[in-house]
Formats: sequence, structure tokens, C-alpha cells
Amino acid sequence: MADDYPLENLSDRAFEQLTVALSLKVLGAGVQAFGAGKDGGREATYNGPVNWSATTDMGSDSWNGYVVIQAKQKVFSDADPMKNAAWLRGQIKDELDRWEHPDSKRGKIPEYLIFVTNVRLSSVPVSGGIDKLDKYISERTAKSLGEQGFKGWKIWHRDQINGLLTVHGSIRHAFPAMLTVGDVLERLGSLSARLPKIDELREVLVDHARTALAGERWVNFSEAGGESRDSVENVIIDLPAQMQEGAHGFALRTLLQQGEYVLRESMQDKHRPRHVVLTGAPGNGKSTLSKFLVQVYRAAFVELDPVLRSSHEIVEGTHSAQRRLRLETPKNKRWPVKVNLAEFADAIGPNGSTTLMRWISELVTKRSNFNIDPAMLGSWLRVWPWLLVLDGLDEVTSPEVRRRVLDEIDHFVERADAEGADLLVVVTTRPTGYTERVSPRNFVQLDLGYLESSKAVEYGTVVINRRLADDHERLDSALSQFNKAVLDPNAERLLKTPLQVLILTFILDRLGSLPADRYHLFWRYYETLYDREASKATSLRSLFAQHRDDITELHERVGILLQMQAETLGEAKSRMPMSVLRTLATERMIEVGHDAGTEAKKIAQRIVQAATHRLVLLVPGEEDTVSFEVRSLQELMAARAISSGSDDDVRHRLEVTAPSPHWRNTWVFVAGKLFTDGSDHQRDLLTSIVSAVDESTAFPSWLCPVAPELAADILDDGLAASKPKWQRRFVDISLKALQGWVPRDPRGLALGLTAAAENQPLRVHIRGALKTALAGAPKSLAVACITIGDSKIGGAAPMLPKSVSGYRAMWDGSPPENHTGVIGLGTLLAGGTRSELDPESAKLVDACLVELDRVRLYETTAMGLWPKLPEAIETFPATAAALKDEEASTAIELLCDQLEPNQWLAQALLARIMWPPLTRQPVGSRIQMSFRNPWIETLHR
Repeated sequence: MADDYPLENLSDRAFEQLTVALSLKVLGAGVQAFGAGKDGGREATYNGPVNWSATTDMGSDSWNGYVVIQAKQKVFSDADPMKNAAWLRGQIKDELDRWEHPDSKRGKIPEYLIFVTNVRLSSVPVSGGIDKLDKYISERTAKSLGEQGFKGWKIWHRDQINGLLTVHGSIRHAFPAMLTVGDVLERLGSLSARLPKIDELREVLVDHARTALAGERWVNFSEAGGESRDSVENVIIDLPAQMQEGAHGFALRTLLQQGEYVLRESMQDKHRPRHVVLTGAPGNGKSTLSKFLVQVYRAAFVELDPVLRSSHEIVEGTHSAQRRLRLETPKNKRWPVKVNLAEFADAIGPNGSTTLMRWISELVTKRSNFNIDPAMLGSWLRVWPWLLVLDGLDEVTSPEVRRRVLDEIDHFVERADAEGADLLVVVTTRPTGYTERVSPRNFVQLDLGYLESSKAVEYGTVVINRRLADDHERLDSALSQFNKAVLDPNAERLLKTPLQVLILTFILDRLGSLPADRYHLFWRYYETLYDREASKATSLRSLFAQHRDDITELHERVGILLQMQAETLGEAKSRMPMSVLRTLATERMIEVGHDAGTEAKKIAQRIVQAATHRLVLLVPGEEDTVSFEVRSLQELMAARAISSGSDDDVRHRLEVTAPSPHWRNTWVFVAGKLFTDGSDHQRDLLTSIVSAVDESTAFPSWLCPVAPELAADILDDGLAASKPKWQRRFVDISLKALQGWVPRDPRGLALGLTAAAENQPLRVHIRGALKTALAGAPKSLAVACITIGDSKIGGAAPMLPKSVSGYRAMWDGSPPENHTGVIGLGTLLAGGTRSELDPESAKLVDACLVELDRVRLYETTAMGLWPKLPEAIETFPATAAALKDEEASTAIELLCDQLEPNQWLAQALLARIMWPPLTRQPVGSRIQMSFRNPWIETLHR
């Protein structure tokens, strides 16, 4: 007799995969599976002959025709077969109703149906559940479906599935939820003989999950002026997110649903990426969300063993948060591990020998009493499902180190696929600058959206209650101030991210008034922290009063120096030796007139103490260093340093940093300060910088313009919302993208224009530009669809053609349904007439075209060229060299200009692959001299 396998342990998605796998075994390789989403009532289909006598216990008849297979899983299978039969009858009725409906959009009527279910049915003749269901289906289909060609059906119930799983053990082994104790021991027995005992590895890995559950749970309220920390499950919220193909949902729910699939390469559509890149703006909660995701899987994993008392409270708290967020507990109990990519980058360096697997094994070893080497961990990867979260790709800024990290991620996934592993990888990063995408074949992008007003209020209420739980009087006051502030129409743009909400609750608790914009939100945060410490009766009170400007200046200098350092050293967190901080403080005291000897050093020492032990924006770290705990605050202070000086100095700094993703958040902070603190003259200055930035940058702006996206970022920040004159100018700059410049971040451009469209006249203006683009050349049409297809510009969506999804799929790199050929980008460009060049420039162009022939494009009838994205990330040094040579760059531009209108994608794809090497070059040294102060050289002494 076959074992009774725990089919209820499978999620709906995994049961569908099991259904497909069993169908392949029974019916043969002709079974076609359907992925997630609307499947037209089909988990799989088959077209051809079926000889049932060749199978086990499934009849002796034969079929020949179109077969549809459907999975029907009951979450809790009833012990009473009659109740199971009643439930399954209802499921079958619903399906037949849909097939019979005159307006059904399910397509072709099946000739045969197979229902696969986890419920057990009675086989008692006549009165049993199986016979009753057969009779019901026969009566229902005799007329309408029968007249349309329906011929027969089968029901694979629990007993038959158990029999198939017993015979086909390889299928059972592919689903960890189906493993028996004997299976687990057999798998562990296949691991390295270097393990002292078979059961020790399991204990080590469960212990790692248990200790990490307790040790990596904390969220620090110090990020928003608090003086405590709280466990992540108490403050987590799910965040709105948009999938790469345009579907909307929530991030945690989407990631947990993806984790329920068995993600072995052999069980997935090869054209459907299995892993996820989670992108989010600064402060958007990427790290907190990924931290909770790992906690959910840790809580599920440790429950495989008896939960210790020390873990019970955390596990229960995690389950409580899941219920609050309406998230299901994972049934596919992946072993979770989280890696800080910046720390890994520190260890790996540009040429380091440390692999990602070795780094993970070291993390596990630190939390266990046994040395886990990469080979042992690799064996565990083969036999048990994993969740691997790689947090903070955007923190890896050095181009060489970033390339090494991206390659290592690719290699890890390739190794896992070669081993047949069930692996889910989640990488987090900021969207700005994420252009050298991690293996597009394997990773899909999931973009975090801004908080909706109701979610922002919910989150603000949660953190106020948690942060001030011990001070009821302040708690009531803070809640009152917050609830009053959120009614202000201007509050919405200040409540876009969890970090902004957190900071706003702190500011309102202290001041009670609403900042004007995001720059002032962060700046008021600093001022509020400063005023709080200055009002305390401490020995530093008079120092805070007398040296406010000096302490602020110190933060600004540290901010710009660390921001410059971060783009070259590629460290996990930009750090400054404490001795350098003291030197900066001393030099400031000398600048303002204090004696260069003991007096300046004495005051400087007290200023350093105030900055690092009272304000705590700068926090002491390892090896006697100091750094900003929150990256956005470093960028804020760097922005204030950049915005100081003459108009010429500010213009130069903004022009140089404009293309760099590393400086983008700093750049927008500068724009906020100039636009809201300054005069009309400074607003005009900022507008002229943005408008002309593509004429003055040191790289080919004809290929990679930045002005439209800069303008969109300013619009999205709401800086010009109350100044229509300048807002219209920024809208016009952004709309230049519709003339044919495919933006690197189409969603960012759409967000900026959507924000501006809240102004009725501008909405009409934007819609008019859209209509013009949609009726224009193929390039303009495509850019309009790619950029604006998912925006909310007051009814813009109905304007878009039905092919908008095709353009989105094109730009995301999905393969076309069919194509007529493939051509190299170099060959395509070489077909144009080249201008005369000096010998050196000609060599550069020749080498560029040869190199670009590695970039392939599909030729399609319906949409012209279509990108064939490479399997892995590639570099193009010869092309970069040509684009940096003025004469060679001009020649390549002329070749692009000669392309046919329907070949517009060729230039857009060239821009896409060259954006990373052109924009990730450090620019700090080019702005250094504009400060004309000796302190700027401090880090190089």
C-alpha cells in the first residue's frame, strides 16, 4: 500500500507544480504547463493519444485529443470522504459553469478534462464519492459541452496521487514539504562524510536560524531621534510594489508567493525569471522589509524542531505580524540567510578570492559550534530549499568591486541551477543607477512604490505607539499632532517612505508643524535633534549654544568627504578615522580665530564629543572610526556642502555630479535647498543647470542624456509644486524624453510627470505631449508607451495603444513570441556611411563596432528590432574608449542617426549597455578643487 503523503503541506502553487510534474510522467513530454496568472482554467494541456491501460489504476480506455488538466487542492482535507466529494463537486461545478458560459473567454473547449485533487474519495460502488462525481459530470456535460466536442474526464484523487508519488520518488523529492523523516535522513546521509554525525548539520542550520531570529530582529528608532530599538515584527508594514511587467501588488505578499513555488530550474519556464531584484527609493524600507521576510522564513524553519522558550516569543510575534498583514505562513520552509552585500564587497575586493558560498559558510559558522565549510553548505543547497537575501547592492559603489559582486551573484545562481537547487534569491537596491542588471534571464525587478496615505497613517500610528509606549502623556500628544498634520494637503509628499514617516513623527512630537518638502523634512530633523540636546542640562549645553554653526559645518564637511570616499573605496559603510574628525574640528576652530595650539584642540575635542555622543548622527565604529548611521543623512550634509559657495561653484558641482547615480539623492537634496530656501535667482540658476546639463557633461549626452530624469526627480520631490512658473519648465525638460530618449528609469520619469499632473493645466499639457508622441515616429511611440504606460496622469492610460504591453516586454528583455532573424548591433551600425577620421579615432570606432557585434537584436515583423539580452553581465571597454574620444563619439553618433526609423532600438540599447561604465566613474576629484579649502584634502593626508 502506498504511503499517505502530506499533500496539505503544499501551497496552491506547489500543488499546481506537482500536478504538472505527475501529468508529465503519466501523459508524456507533450504536456504544456502554464505559469502563474490567468491560465484560462488550465494548469496544463496535452494534445494527442493517451492509453490509460498503460498507467496505474486509472482505467483501461484510450483518449486521443485535446486534454486540459486542472489542480484542485483543499487546504484542510476532511477525513469524511463524502464531505470531500461535496467540496470537489462544488469546484467542478464552478469550472463547468465557466466553460459553458456563452461569454466564456477560456478559448478552445477541451475534449477531455483531468481533475487532480488532494482529497480522498470513497470508491464504494454506486454510493461512493467517485461514482457520484462521475454521474454528476456525465449529466452536466451531456448537452452543452458534449455538443461542442467534450468526450471524457478523469479524477485523480488522493489515493492515486499517493500511488504515483510512491512510484515516482524523484517527483516527491523535488517537493520538500512531501519529504518523510526517512527521506530527510537519506538526504542528510548523502552529505559530506566530514560531518561527525548525520543529524548534526540539521541541528547546526536550525540553530543558525534560531540565533539569527533573536539577534537580527532589531529596528533602531535612533534613525528618527528615538533612544530605543524594537523588534522588526512590531513595526513592519507591507509596501506597495509593481512587477516588471506592470502588475501591481504588495512586496512581502509577492515575495512569499514566489517562495511557495519549487524554483528548481527544471521545474520552471526557462523564459520566466525565478529570482527578484527589489528596488526602492532612499528610505523606502527595502532593508527592513527584507529583514522581516527572512524572519518569517526563520520562524517557519525553526518550527521543524521543537521551538525553544527563548524563540517562542519571537516566533509568535512574527506569526502575529503575518496575521496583521494577512500573510500566510510559508509551507515551503526555505532555509533563510541574509547577506549584507556591502560587507561582502569589503571582503571580496576587486580581485578577492572569497566566494559568496564561502562568505555564507563563514556567517553560519559564527553562529554555531561547528565549522561549516562551503562544500558542506553546497550539499545542503542541493537537498533543501533556500532563501538568500542579498541586501544593499546600491551600497557597493566602486565600479570594479560592483562588477566582482555581480559576477559572484551570477556564479552562485548558475551553480545552484547546475545542482538542481530550489533557490530563491532576493537582491535589494536603489533604482537610480540600477542599469547593469543582475542576469535578466534569472532576475525579475520588483519596484517598491510610495506609501498610500492610509498606509502612511497606519505606519506612523504604529511607530508612535511603539516608540513612546512608556510615556503616555507624550504618546497622546504625538498621536494628536500626527493625526492633525496628515490632514494637510502638503503632507502626502512627505509621507512617501517609511523613513520619512518615522522622521516626521519625531519632528511633530517636538515642533508640531509640518516641513515644506523632503529636504526640509531631513534638515528639520537635524535641527530638532540639535535643539533637543542643546536644551538638556548637561556639561555640553553652553557648547551647543555657542558653536551651533561650527558643529553643523563639521557635519557638512564629514558628509561631503565620506560621500566622495564612498564612490572610490567601495567600503560597506564610508568611515572616517576619529583622528581625522578631530583634525577637521580643530581646523574649523582655527578658521574662526581660536589659537592654533591648546585652545583650538580643547574646543575641538568637546565638539567631537558632542557630535558623536549626543547628536549621534555620526556614530563611532570599529577601528576608532566614525560614520553616518543613516545614508540619507550623509547625503543631506554633502548636499549642504555642495550648495555653499558662488553660483559658478554650485553650477560646476551640480553639472559634474548630475549623471552619477551615487550622487543622485545628494543632487536632489541640493535642488531642494536651492529651490525652497533661495531666491528667484537661485531657482533660475537651478533650472538653467538642469536645462543645459546635457550640453556640458563630460560624457556623450547625445547617447545618455540626464536632464529629463533630473527634472522628473525634482517634480517627484514636489519642489516646484507651489511655483507653477518653474514647475512648467521642469515638465517641459522631462517631456523631452518623448522625443526619443529612452530613459534609464522609465518609472522614475512617470512618477515625476504624475506628480506634476496634479496641476490641472499641466495635466492637459502633459496629455497633449503624450498624444503627439503616440502619433509620431516609432521611437516616440515606443518611448511614450515604455515611460507612461503605467503612470496615473489623469486618464492617460486609455490613450495608449494595445501594444503598450509589448513595448514594456521589449524593454524588460523578454524574448519575442517569434522573430525573423538575429543581427549584431555592430553589424547594424557598420551599415552606415562613416565620416573621415584621424587614424587613432578610426581604430577606436573599428574596435567599438567589432565589440558591439556581441550585442544581438531579434528582427521582428510587428515591432521592428527587439533586444536579445545577454545571459550574464558584459563589459564593453572598447566602446567606452570610443565614446570618450570626441571624434570617435561623433562618428558613432552619425552612424546611429542613419538608422531606419523602425531600428530606433539599436541606439537605445547602446545607451542602455553603456550607461553603467559611463556614469559609475568617480567624480569627486573633479569637484574637490571648487571648495578651495584645505580641509577637503584631509582624507588624503
